[in-house]
Parts: sequence; structure tokens; C-alpha cells
Amino acid sequence: MKRIFILLLIFQQMAFSQLSEEKLKRRDKLELINRLKDLRTIHDGKLVNFLSDADMVVRARATYAFGSIQDTSVLHLLIRNLADKDTSVQNAAVFAIGQTGTMLSPKGKKNLETELIWKRLGYTVVDQWLIEELGKFGSEEALNQLMIRYGNLFPRVHTNELIMSIARFAIREIYNVEAVRYLTTFTKPQSPVNWRAMYALMRISSIPESRKEILYEIHNISQLYKDPNPLVRMHLATLLGKLKDESSSLDPVMRMAYYDGDWRVRVNAIRALANFELRNNEEAIRIFKRAFYDGNMHIALTALTEFGRTGLTENNGSNATKETFEWLKRIVQNPERAYKWQYQAQASITYAKLVKVNAIDLLIKNLDTPPLLQAKIIQALAETGSIDVAEYIFRFADNNNPLILTSVLDALNTLCQQNIKNSKLIEDTYNVLVNFLRQRDVAAVSTAATIMRDSLFLRPAAIDPLLETLNWMRSPDDTEAMQEIILTLSKLKDEKAISILKRLLQQPDRSVAITAAEALQNITGKDFSRDVQRHMQPTYVDFDFAYLRSLGEKPTVRVETIRGDITIELFPEIAPFTILSFLKLAEKGFYRGTTFHRIVPNFVIRGGDPRGDGWGGPGYFLRSEFSDLSFNEGYVGMASSGKDTEGSQFFITHSPQPHLDGRYTIFGKVIRGMDKVFQLQNDDRIFDVKRE
Repeated sequence: MKRIFILLLIFQQMAFSQLSEEKLKRRDKLELINRLKDLRTIHDGKLVNFLSDADMVVRARATYAFGSIQDTSVLHLLIRNLADKDTSVQNAAVFAIGQTGTMLSPKGKKNLETELIWKRLGYTVVDQWLIEELGKFGSEEALNQLMIRYGNLFPRVHTNELIMSIARFAIREIYNVEAVRYLTTFTKPQSPVNWRAMYALMRISSIPESRKEILYEIHNISQLYKDPNPLVRMHLATLLGKLKDESSSLDPVMRMAYYDGDWRVRVNAIRALANFELRNNEEAIRIFKRAFYDGNMHIALTALTEFGRTGLTENNGSNATKETFEWLKRIVQNPERAYKWQYQAQASITYAKLVKVNAIDLLIKNLDTPPLLQAKIIQALAETGSIDVAEYIFRFADNNNPLILTSVLDALNTLCQQNIKNSKLIEDTYNVLVNFLRQRDVAAVSTAATIMRDSLFLRPAAIDPLLETLNWMRSPDDTEAMQEIILTLSKLKDEKAISILKRLLQQPDRSVAITAAEALQNITGKDFSRDVQRHMQPTYVDFDFAYLRSLGEKPTVRVETIRGDITIELFPEIAPFTILSFLKLAEKGFYRGTTFHRIVPNFVIRGGDPRGDGWGGPGYFLRSEFSDLSFNEGYVGMASSGKDTEGSQFFITHSPQPHLDGRYTIFGKVIRGMDKVFQLQNDDRIFDVKRE
């Protein structure tokens, strides 16, 4: 017996050793896949070979990687993996195909959708995901085929995926009548309403031609302001605001704007309310007035913003209007600093839009304020449209605060657009733009170059200062400014730009090189796309796999803010190098003292910029790590200015935002403290970011 026991023990040890060896072998392969994905390297064949690896986990991860790489040359292999015996590989293939399909030419997209619809759809176990991914790149014919196949089936199949596919088509301004009718079957007040259907209808309503069909069902749809799901109500509010059918839509919008129990619904409803003619609607005007002082800051700031779109004036004879303007003016005056600067800033811009020259004296009195408010007051002066404010705006053109400088440029542009016949103002503004090109600041240069593309300022004399500035700029710190200058050069079509643009084709930043190639084609009429390196080495890499392994399966971080702590669960398998950078920056204290510099109510909060104005970063770019996860409420993503330009800035969603899916890196989700996310406002501070 003893001998048998020893033999069993030896066999167990051998089996465990073999198992451990297999695990280590898989781990090494997965780490190599991550490395190759980050390097965007496929020309050596290593990553491609993993697509047919014997290990299904390896095959799936390699296939998934191409959803971030988006290389069209491997599409045939991704399509092949739709027939893989493992479902996870098939899922990965669907995602990668959808992502890569967006990079094809119109002809290539047509060929791909034909392959998928006629040869694959109906023959895989992942048909539902294939349906949704077709919405990312498919043509109107693809949508027609999907509706023919699945739109009239009973019982329904692949419902959520077809709805989201319709929504993704609509985001690209593709729809058909059958799709609208299909969606309205899920918006009956007597039955549970699918919020995705309301989201898709809201997206479709952005296409003017679709609205007539939606209005056929408006009676039923408008009654959904009582639906128990806030996601249904918030998208309904936006939909009704786009339709602007006063007889059916105004009353439910007003009800949601005033009574709804979810602040996100009220935000959307207030935005929608500003789309209607309110001149003689005292009740609607009072909704804005009450919202100015709502206890929820998101609601108040939205009301202060959207009231500026109503076109109302102080003297239209309505008591409600007069009262509302009095309260608005009081916030602008802000006696004894009773209101937070964010309120005063937005109220100033809205007041200037509506009362024009009558706001000037009040705004000038408020110019001597802290920079964040001062920048908004400068913009408000421009909204008056009066040439008399130009001298006050020009005074700040020598300021050394980048935030003030960009506000000066935006303000001058706004003022010029309202005074297009004032040649002196336009010439003086042009000179300021040229001067700002020489400011070695990415925000000032980028803003100036963008404005100079406008016909008011586009002139041959700009070519030399633009080229001079472009000559000293370098990626990654100046990437956005470089792109804006190149786009302006493209519009000028001056052959003097050809030589420097050709040099930029070899830029390590692919986004700059591609922009340069497009500009060259516009100037010369020749195709330079083949001169752009197909695969470029990243400007920054950190393959610290030991650090990543130490994180475990569900690492968390605590973001300590002035409003309280937010706990985020990280996704190291989904976005390993994003998380690696994020955590190492946090350990260095990079986020300590930074602010949330951009807040869009019921969309996202955004922070992590060392400059505090949206133009800063860590001094390097990360590669995009796209995934098939969806941006649901509380999901954390990396901000970017295009693929592979992520840095330190991150955002957290207030509610589901499907239009961001597959376009931004998701690297975590909030698991505690979502109430604090809802409370955060512009300029609220991050005390620190710490691993838990």
C-alpha cells in the first residue's frame, strides 16, 4: 500500500507540474500578445500566428487584440475565426471585425457586409453580436437586410442587439422606415419599455427625414414620461426636444423638466425645453427660473446654459420673463459672492447672449476676478456682439495664463463672426492669431490655427508663420496643435508647405503622419497614403508584466475628492497598459491636486489634467485598448484626441453612453461612490488616487 501511495503522489506531482507548465506557457503567450498589440506589430507574423494557436484562450486574446489594432489586411483571418470551435474566439472575432470594418474604404465595407450577411449571418452561434457590429460600418442595404431577416420575426430574437445595431446605423445617419416601426413596437405604455429602443429612436430623430415616421406614434411615445425607468425618460426628453411638436411633446417635456425624480431626466428635459417657442409660455419660463436655484448643481447650470438658447428678451411683456431676467441678472452681479463662480460664469454668458449691449457695463465690472471666472466673462463680452467690447478683450491678449489666452481667441472669433464687415476688427484679430502661433503653448497654438481656417482669417500671408510654428513642434506634447496647423495648411493649398509635410510623413505619431498625407493630397492632387509607415513604434512603452501580475484579478483604486471617495474596480485583462500607466502615475503623486476640469451634466466628468484646462498630459501617449464592453453608468474611460493618443486624462460616465463604445478605452467601473460622481463639479479637486 505504501508503494502505491508513493506512486500516486508522484503521478499527482507530475500532473501538477505539467499543469503549471501549461499555465506558464499560456501566460507567456498572453503577455507576448499584449506586447505585440501595444507595438501594433503584425508584419513579423507572430501575432497572426496566435490566431490559430492550439490554446483557445490564446486564440481568443490574439483575435481580440485586432479590435484595437484595426488592421484591414487580416480581416480574412478574423472572418475565418468566426467559425472557430470555441465561442469566446468567435465573440472576439465579431468584435475585431466590427472595429476593423470602420477602417475600410466604401467599397471594402460593401464587400465585408456582403460576406457577413450572406455567408456568415445565420451560420454562427454569435449572430446577435454580428448584428450589432454591422451597425458600426454597414451601409443602408445592410440595415435593410437586417430588418428583412429579423424585423418581423415572432417571437423576437436578438432584440437588444438589433436595436443597438439600428442605433449605431443612426449615429452614422443611416435609417429606414422599417427600423423606426420596429423600434416603436418596444415603446408601448402598457408594456415594459426597452430603454435601448428609446435611445435608438432618439438617435434616429437626429436625421430630419425620419421624424415624420416617428410622429405617427408620438401619442404613445409621449406618454412614456411616466415610465418607471429613468433611462427611458431621459432619452424620451431628448427625442421630444428634437421633434419639437408642440401639441404632443411640450407638455411631457415640461413635466419631466419640473417634476421628475431623477436629476438626469430633468437635465435632458430642460435642454429639450429650450428647443420650443416659449415667448408666451409663462409656465415654461418659470420652470427655468426655478431651476436656476435648484439644489442640484447640474440642473441649475443646465438651466442657466439652456435659457440662453430661448431667444427671450427682457421686454416681451411677460411677468414670468421679467422675473426670470431679474434673477439671472442677480446671479451675474453676484452680490457678496453669494453664488458659486460656476453659476456666475454661465449666467454671464447667457445674459450677454440675450440682452446684448445692455450687459456690457455689468460684465466689465466683473472682469477683475479669478482666472476661471475671468475667462468666462471675456467670452460673455464677445456674446454681446458689440464692437465696443473689443478693447477690453484685446487687453488680455498679453496674459500669461493659457486659459485666458484661449478664451481671448475664442472671444475674438465670436465677436468677428457677429461683425463680419468690420475690417479693422478682423485685421487686428488676425494679427493676434499670428502672434499666438508663436506662443509655445499647445492650447494657444491649436486654437489659433483652428480659427485661422475660417474664411474671415484664411489668407496666403499666414503660410510662413504656420510653417515656422510647425517646424519646432514635436509629438506627443504638440500633437493636437500640429494636426490643426496641418489642416489649415491643407486649406491654404500653398506649395511652400509641401516639403515640411513630406517630412511629417515619417513622424512617429501616426495620427500626424496621416493628417500630413491627406493635406499633401489636397495640395498636390497625389495620393501619399502609401508613404505613411503602416506600423509605427509607440513613443512610449512600459512592459512591466510583473507589476501587472501583482495586481490580482480585480484590483481597485480609491479616488479621493473634495466631494468624497470614489472606488473604481480596474480591468487589467481589458486595458493592461492603460492601468499600468494610471497606477504608476498615481504612485508618483501625479493626480494629487489636479481637478475635474470638464463636467457635462448627464454625460461625463473628466479629470486628470496637470494643466487643468484639458490640454495637459503625462508627456507621452498610450495606445488605445478598445474592448467590447459598453460605457454604462459609472464606467471609466481614457480621454483622447484620436486613436492611440491617450495620456493621463480620464472620464466617468453619468449614464450609459453607447456612442462611445469601441472608440475610447474602458479601464474600470465605479463600484462605490457613484453618488460622489454625481456631485462633482468643474474645478473640484482630486486629493489623491491610491491603490486599495
